[in-house]
Amino acid sequence: MKPILSVKRAEIYLDNNATTPVLPCAAEAVQHHMMQCFGNPSSTHATGIKAKVELEATRQLARKLIGAGKGDIVFTSGATEGIQASVLSALTKAKAEGRTGPDTLLLYGATEHKAVPQSLQHWNQLLGLDATLCAIPVDKDGLLDLDFIRQQLPKAAVICTMAANNETGVQQDLTALEHCIRAVRTDIPWLVDCVQALGKMALQLANTSIDYAPFSGHKLYAPKGIGFLYLREGVHFQPLVVGGGQESGLRSGTENLPGIAALHAIFTELLKTEGSVFQPVPQLWQYRADLLSALKKVFPRLELNSDAPYCVPTTINFSVPGFYSKDIMDLFDAAGIRVSSGSACSSKVPSSFVLDAMGLEPWRSQGSIRLSFGPAMTPDECRQACLRIVELAEVVKKHCLVLTDATPTLEWHTKGLTQLKHESLCSYLLVCPESRAAVVIDPVLPLLGRLHAMIQGQQLQLQAVLDTHQHPNHASARSELCTLLQLDCSRDTNTLGWPVEGDTIACGEYRLRRVSTPGHSSDASSYLLYQQDLLRAAFVGDLLLPGGVGRTDLAGGDARALQGSLQRLQQQLLPDTLLLSSHDYAQRFFTTLAIACDEQPVLRSLLQGELPPDDWQQAANAQARQLQALEQHFCGLVEVMPTDAKATIMPEQLAEFMRQHPQLQVVDVREPHEQSAGALAPYLPTGSLVREVPLSKLCHLLSHADWQLDTPLLMVCRTGNRSLVACQVLARLGFRQLYNLKGGMALIS
Repeated sequence: MKPILSVKRAEIYLDNNATTPVLPCAAEAVQHHMMQCFGNPSSTHATGIKAKVELEATRQLARKLIGAGKGDIVFTSGATEGIQASVLSALTKAKAEGRTGPDTLLLYGATEHKAVPQSLQHWNQLLGLDATLCAIPVDKDGLLDLDFIRQQLPKAAVICTMAANNETGVQQDLTALEHCIRAVRTDIPWLVDCVQALGKMALQLANTSIDYAPFSGHKLYAPKGIGFLYLREGVHFQPLVVGGGQESGLRSGTENLPGIAALHAIFTELLKTEGSVFQPVPQLWQYRADLLSALKKVFPRLELNSDAPYCVPTTINFSVPGFYSKDIMDLFDAAGIRVSSGSACSSKVPSSFVLDAMGLEPWRSQGSIRLSFGPAMTPDECRQACLRIVELAEVVKKHCLVLTDATPTLEWHTKGLTQLKHESLCSYLLVCPESRAAVVIDPVLPLLGRLHAMIQGQQLQLQAVLDTHQHPNHASARSELCTLLQLDCSRDTNTLGWPVEGDTIACGEYRLRRVSTPGHSSDASSYLLYQQDLLRAAFVGDLLLPGGVGRTDLAGGDARALQGSLQRLQQQLLPDTLLLSSHDYAQRFFTTLAIACDEQPVLRSLLQGELPPDDWQQAANAQARQLQALEQHFCGLVEVMPTDAKATIMPEQLAEFMRQHPQLQVVDVREPHEQSAGALAPYLPTGSLVREVPLSKLCHLLSHADWQLDTPLLMVCRTGNRSLVACQVLARLGFRQLYNLKGGMALIS
């Protein structure tokens, strides 16, 4: 089957909460004020006076748009500056009033943009307040806990809240918040982040007691680098930028007149009573309904993380059971649909601090996706976005990302050996294409849904579910997988799933043979994989790891037994037999005995009979002591070996590079569903041939000796990161001509 999207497609941009394109009228205003009306508003000649008129006219439009009344409007570089200036002002007031020390609280919503708590922390330290930052809890709908606010306000020096959340779109009830705050404290400074509110909800700030309200232009179709700050009449303000006295001394520095002119154009559109590019709120809710309907055709089990009546219509935050954010991001990005993850980077699976604060389940936090459109979206743009999203339903079904009753097609990515990974955990699926027979090795719970969908969706005939050992740090998913597939996982098998009687397991044209290899644990086994009597690979559990050896200081571990197992396994293998482990801490995917011996001289000495048993025991114990300081390497010690591509190819060099290397093979290492959602070939020079080899299939390709070590390979992925990993993996195996496309498809699409 050909890829679903095999030609270049226009980008569908649905990440407007991050930034927006510049409206044509705003871009024209910028161009005009850079080329024609370029005067300095502080100059007193005619050119400067024209600039001053534009500046003040825009200020009056802003005042009218947000209902500023007699409050001040100060032009800034954006919301971050506005937040900094507001926090600095509130905390200098607190210091002057003697509100300092750990008993003084700096209150902020637990789901605030990180700019707020980080600004509070920064100025708290710099001003020497020594106050305590205190996050206001939210409920499952993302609404602030008013009782908590009432209890803590007497001790607080400032309170910071949001009008609408950037990740979930949740609106706070500003009227209820005001009643709550002012019933306890009429004097406390109140900052409200209004960045996501403009154009999506009505604002009449002069009718409130909000003291500070920052806004950002690039969130509403203006260029980056321009924003403004509302200050309530008479509020204490400490300028963040001083010098030239501009903005009535509230913010020095020559004003960004082109940016301000763009705001003028945007504000004019927003204030139109008819004919505006900005859509009325009922139309925005209809867009939301249409987009949500399209998403549910792709992911029927989709769960919303925020919904009406608690959110603005332009943000859809959702999660899908069985999917992490990256899975959906990669799929959508391959199809040219730009959405974003609500997750923050971490050393493990990223999660959303906003959804965590709302108390939602971890799978929702780790799988959250934010789809956000702007209030100037046209009906045709919404229609095109829905069509593009719905196209992905076929991709999702084809690659068994969700269970369906569709007729299965055994794509090449399912045939043979597939390595599935979750963080450092590895699971393997072996499939004979002719018989559809399958075996699973070392299934883990985070990959349970994926394995289940692949096996049931492809109607595979499961011959066995095997563990290489009982894992001390995580649970096997063997029994859960068998239960989902309605199989008896304990009948006539040992605790690892191997048949009580018989030395081999047949899987169509493949055959597995068991070798007892205790040492990491007392029950550990390795499985040798044969295809038509050819040894293809060995599943070694945690006996050997890519870059290290298994631990022996855990329950059931035995260094001497591990030594014997390694020597016994050596007799069964070739030096270049691919060894597949149940952990991969260093993103190396697999190893061989030859590589392991090169990386670990002690192992080479052991296998060559040069190391006495007592010395090996001492070496194992020394390793254990090192492991105690490396908790993330629970089952083995790994020293990361720096390897890289031979060269990084810049996108602008690509055509000439390929012309100079006619034998070059372009290798797309994205996962199969990404390749189907958006092919690579249309973005390469005409006539380029692309070989699709997902990282999950590298083990199959290399166990079948499909490539020669001197084959020139250009690795490509979505961003250039996974392709670099592929280069590093292959370089370890001895490949000599490896190249990586800088920035991947992101920079050539």
